[in-house]
Amino acid sequence: MAISDLTANHIGGTGENAGYEPQRANNCVLQVLGLDGDSKTILQLSLASFPIPKANVGVIEVNYLNEKRKFAGIASFDDLSVVFVDYVDKETAAILQRWFAQTYDAETGQVGMAKDYKKEGKVIQYSPDGQIEREYDVQGMFISAIDPGDADMASEDVLRVTCTITIDKAIPRFI
Repeated sequence: MAISDLTANHIGGTGENAGYEPQRANNCVLQVLGLDGDSKTILQLSLASFPIPKANVGVIEVNYLNEKRKFAGIASFDDLSVVFVDYVDKETAAILQRWFAQTYDAETGQVGMAKDYKKEGKVIQYSPDGQIEREYDVQGMFISAIDPGDADMASEDVLRVTCTITIDKAIPRFI
């Protein structure tokens, strides 16, 4: 059957054609709860980029005669590579270093206790008008790697701190 309407009037249309408002990639925030002071606000305002949590389910294969059958295995969640703009007057890098030191303290060589370094958080995606559209509850967050950035005397760019934030689980709240 041939299609008769080849326009995009249904995308962002008006009246009875209204709907299909795209989610903007820049209308998302990551909140880390349980950090010292107003760190949640500072880190949220320092965000440059981060991935939306990704879930994976392993596959169990069972052989039977000349065929295989597949079953769901163990669930896991990808690490988040989070990039922060390093604001000097808001101590973004210092907040991240203090959190990382709860996991591993380079001065003493001690590895911390999970109850101290693991944090809870949220990924919130807003619609263009600022309403919460989608939310993920993120559990068991901790910094497993920290990259304080690169100095470049010929650059006019801002310094960025990149953290690998390992998570135990992310639960979508928009299903």
